[in-house]
Amino acid sequence: MIKIGINGLGRIGRVLLRQILDSKKLKVVAINDLNPDINNIAYLIKYDSTYGRLKSDISVKKDEIFINNNKIKIFNKEKIDEVNWKKYKVDFLIDSSGIKKNLILSRKLKSKVRNVIVTNSPGSKYVDKTLIYGVNDEEFDKSKDFLISSSICDATALAPVLKIIDKLFKIKKGFVTTLHPWLGYQNLLDGPSKSYAIPGEIIDNYALGRASPNVLIPKNTSAIKATYEVLPNLKNKFLANSFRIPTSIVSSADVVLELEKHPSKEKLIKYINNYKPKIISLNNEALISSDFIKTEFSAFLDLRFLNKLDNYLKFTLWYDNEWGYSSKVIDLIKKINY
Repeated sequence: MIKIGINGLGRIGRVLLRQILDSKKLKVVAINDLNPDINNIAYLIKYDSTYGRLKSDISVKKDEIFINNNKIKIFNKEKIDEVNWKKYKVDFLIDSSGIKKNLILSRKLKSKVRNVIVTNSPGSKYVDKTLIYGVNDEEFDKSKDFLISSSICDATALAPVLKIIDKLFKIKKGFVTTLHPWLGYQNLLDGPSKSYAIPGEIIDNYALGRASPNVLIPKNTSAIKATYEVLPNLKNKFLANSFRIPTSIVSSADVVLELEKHPSKEKLIKYINNYKPKIISLNNEALISSDFIKTEFSAFLDLRFLNKLDNYLKFTLWYDNEWGYSSKVIDLIKKINY
């Protein structure tokens, strides 16, 4: 049994917990979160506005939460290195807090846990390796890769598709627009544009401080920069931007590629059908975003909008930015376990 610690029980942290509860190979033994109310933590684990009620018995006793008799120690420490993860024999510590300070402090845990997995993409300056399951997970080197980034949802969806297309037809350049649901640090009403990585800091993208319901908010995106971390051969070939959209879950990406070879839709579909399981799925039904909720694939390639023009290829991807992404974090842990 692989023992897991979770630092930061926000959206990704709670989705990871739910998925691990259904795993026969992984077990959460300790959680650290700034929320000082353990009963509220238990409540948020049990009830979820996106994924529904947890179908498990859950109870609280002092500083422990029991889920189907699985005991989880709860901490309320500000810093990731203030928790005695070693005492609970944590193999893999997942830092889903998004706090930059925790990322830096994770280095201090090298002798206390096997690996730290960071659920964002800070870049090679901060982590030993960025790994996306189904793209470059075979590059893991246990002798030197301690602090690992599992990248972000957008890159987890984009990278496997771009890897395949580049292999088949060679990408010359590309353009990407992502449509991403709102996130917890955005505002219901107009206010300051708050940073999630550095609490208390105001970022200079003032538009992100505007009221998030019922509007589209244009912004830059880290999707392509994160993709470069795992597919460096594509570096500087893309332009990208994003829109925050007034929905709570499921992202989409609109992609246009110029290729060196004439693309073949049939060849691409055949290759994807023979690719690694639960990475890319093909859709040809009249689906909308909510139809992809709680799907485990990295991305769905929508065949309705897969079109070619000379050496250009245009397509649309769908992906559950929480459930699909988290499932690949867990698959990555299983793959690099040693």
